[in-house]
This record gives sequence, structure tokens and C-alpha cells, in this order.
Amino acid sequence: MGLGIALLLGVALTWLADRVAFPALVLFLGLGMLAGSDVLGWVYFDNARLAHQVGTVALALILFEGGLASRWSELRPVLAPGLVLATAGVAISAALVGAAAAWLPGLDWTHGLLIGAIVGSTDAAAVFAILRRTPLPRKLAATLELESGTNDPVAIFLTDLFVRMAIEPVAPLEGLALLVRQLGFGAVAGWVAGRAGAVAMNRLAAESSYPYMLLSTGVALTAYGAAAVVGGSGFLAVYLAGLMMSRYAPVYRLTVVRFHEGLSWVAQVGMFVLLGLLVFPSQLPEVAGGALVITGALMLVARPLATWICTLPWDFDWRERLFLGWAGLRGAVPIVLATVPLAAGLEDSWYLFHVVFFVVLASVAVQGTTLAPLARWLGLAAPGAGPAEPRLELAPVGRPAVGLIHVQVSEHAPAAGRSLSQVNLPGGATVTMLVRDGRVIPPRGRTVLHPGDRLYVLVQERDVDPVIALLAGTEPGPRGGTGRPPAGDGAPPPPAPASEVT
Repeated sequence: MGLGIALLLGVALTWLADRVAFPALVLFLGLGMLAGSDVLGWVYFDNARLAHQVGTVALALILFEGGLASRWSELRPVLAPGLVLATAGVAISAALVGAAAAWLPGLDWTHGLLIGAIVGSTDAAAVFAILRRTPLPRKLAATLELESGTNDPVAIFLTDLFVRMAIEPVAPLEGLALLVRQLGFGAVAGWVAGRAGAVAMNRLAAESSYPYMLLSTGVALTAYGAAAVVGGSGFLAVYLAGLMMSRYAPVYRLTVVRFHEGLSWVAQVGMFVLLGLLVFPSQLPEVAGGALVITGALMLVARPLATWICTLPWDFDWRERLFLGWAGLRGAVPIVLATVPLAAGLEDSWYLFHVVFFVVLASVAVQGTTLAPLARWLGLAAPGAGPAEPRLELAPVGRPAVGLIHVQVSEHAPAAGRSLSQVNLPGGATVTMLVRDGRVIPPRGRTVLHPGDRLYVLVQERDVDPVIALLAGTEPGPRGGTGRPPAGDGAPPPPAPASEVT
């Protein structure tokens, strides 16, 4: 019963967050704090080790869904800047925040750098949630997605290193070997698991989608477990496994992605509520002063400076760099990492935990609510840059997978102003319905496409990107935007005004 009530509250809070444009994870954390022993006293929870384990599993599911919903064709152009931000960017942010924290009363350099390491990485769950609501240009959204999906290993490495340094001396070469092992073994485990899972998905001739859902979940858990066994980063492994399956396994991909979206949502609700239970709100005022200094150093100095330095070799303008600097949301990952000192029994670990929790709340509450207005103010909001996701997957065995997508014709699209017979859609794609000014028009060969027309196109999975490029004039940005359809039975929506961007 308790689990059911929690899920129903999660649905209600998600609806409320969407209505008021407020990050849902803050509400989930608040729900946990409210139910905890410091406020209503419904649940007493102080098991940091259990919270760390639950948070680890939840993050693995969230990262796998992030990789699975990504498209390699969108990430490849920003591979270099995204990985530099995920490695050097985390290290620079951690060093600058650590230096600021070390000057606070009661903190030495080791504890200061430990705080910097814990809050050094952006959070995949928070970033993915923002990208779903804020349509951005393809390059910018892909960079944020790639960074948030791959920057956890460096933060985990630095956290483990400084926890060990606080307990006993650590040789520099030993720390470097740990980093190489985590990145290298994690990448290999993720690549192997993802490719093997893709082969299995393509060869599994099941009549329903359920075996594919179970198989993909098994791949995620196997990728994380295999990486952990050999000393690699499980988080990097699950993200890469999801990305490899997205690239090489088109069979029932859309159904599998929807399944993992739901699974990751449940994981987020459970993780944030549990982490909220672990917090004692009465202790937050004691750390507020120092935490505000650290938050200011992170949001106003460390993250923007790291972003500018790491993106200098690439063609980002000042607006994009400014947005990237402000988009470094912190979320569950820092809170989960803050349980590592607790589990290790480090001195002042509860103080560190509440400092990190305060920083995360401030980051999500301030940055999460201002990113969309900032994107509009900078002229970066890109209505129509969102992906045109298939609403219905039709192929029962799916080689190749076929889906129905909806996309809006832009004035710069190659197809604008041309008749359907003149538009050479790839792979035998077929326009099944056209909506113009709220009216349904039967598509015929002589029908001329106008900017603003909404087209419903039956297309093979591998041809989705070329079709969107031809009709919308650009390939879709990852995840973000209004193109992501709501969960449902897959039926096309009722005709909408042509001004609505999909």
C-alpha cells in the first residue's frame, strides 16, 4: 500500500511540476523530507549504505534509458567537446569548488576537494528532464546529453580518491591507475554488452514486445555488473550499452524506449524520495552559510569557467557557452556520492552530506527554473528542434522496424513548396495524413507542401532522420522539445493548429 501511495503521489507531483514549470525532483526530495523523522515522523531512515545501493541501481536504469533514447548520429558531431566537458570539465569544476570550500571554517583542503568532487558532475536525470521540456538546437542539446551521460566516472573517481586520502595516504600513480581502469573497463564492458544485446535483439523473433523489454533490462544490469566486477565504471557501461543498442538494434526500439522511460521514472521517484528521507531538515540551517558560498562558487565561477575553457577549441558562440555554463544542473548523483563518506565512516560526513544536499537543492531550484527563460532570452529556444518520435510501432517482428512519425514542414525545408510527387522520400516512406490550418487534407501526389503543414509519415526506423531532415529542414535535437509524444495507445492526435510545433 505504501508503495502504491508513493507512486500515486509521484504522478501528482509530476503533474504539478509540469503545470508550474518547476523541477519535479525537488518535489520528490521534499516529499521524502516531509515524511522523514524531522518533520512528520512517518519514516525514520538513516541507512546511508542502503541509500547508496538503491541510488546506484536507480542511476544505472536512468543512464541506460538515456543512452537508449539517444541517437548516435546526433551525438557523433559533438563527441569531442562532450567528452572533454565530461572529463576535464568535471576536474576543473571540482578543483575550483574545492578551493572555495577549503577556505570555509572547519574544512581542510582534503574535505574541501571532496565536496568539489562530489558536486563536480552534472546529473543525467535532471538534464534529461530539462531537455524534454526545453527545445534546443541540435548541437547544444546533444552536447549536454553526452556530457551528463558520461561525466559520472570522473566524479566517482575523484570522490573515491579524496575519501581514501582522508583516511590514508594515496600514491599519485595509484590514483591515476584507478581512473584509467574505471574509464577503460567501463567503456569496454558497455560496448561489449551493448553490441551483444543488439545482436540478441535483432535475432529474437518474438511475437510480442515483452521479451525485448526483459532482454534490454538484462543487458543494462549485465553491463553494470560486468564493469563493476573488473573495476570499471558501471555508470559509463550502462550508458554506452544503451547507446550501442539504440544504434544497432532497431527491432521494437520505440516500444523498448517507452518501457525504459517508465522504468527510469519509477527509479527517479523512489531514489529522490529515499534520499529525501536520509536528510534531516533541522540540520540544513547549520550548513546554509557555507553551502551558499559553495553554491555561488559552483554556479557563478566554476561551471562557467570550466565550460568556456573546455569549449574553446570548438565552434561555440558566446550564447551557447553561456547557456552550457548555466545548464550544469546537479541532482541525484552528487547526493548519492555524498553517501560514500557516510558509508566509509569519515569524520564530519553528515555535515558534508547536508552541504551537498543544500547545493543540489539550490542548483535545481535556481538553474532548473531559469534555463528555459534563459534559452529564450539568448535566442536559443528552438521550437521544432524536438524529435518527431513515432507514435505507433507497427512491425510485429520488426526487421526493419516501422513506425508512424509526425513532423512539421519548416519554411527552410527542402520539401517546402514542392508537391509530394516531387519529394523523394527515402526508403519508401509514405505520407499518410496532412493537417493544414486545423483541417485534414488527404495527401496526393499533386499536393504541395506548405510551411506549417503537419505530416504523418509511415517510415522505417533507419530512415527517420533523413525524412525529418527533408521535411523539417534539420535533423532533430536529442530528446528535447515538444515532438516527444505522450504515452498512450499510439493513435495519432486530433488535428491541431498549424502554429503548433511538433
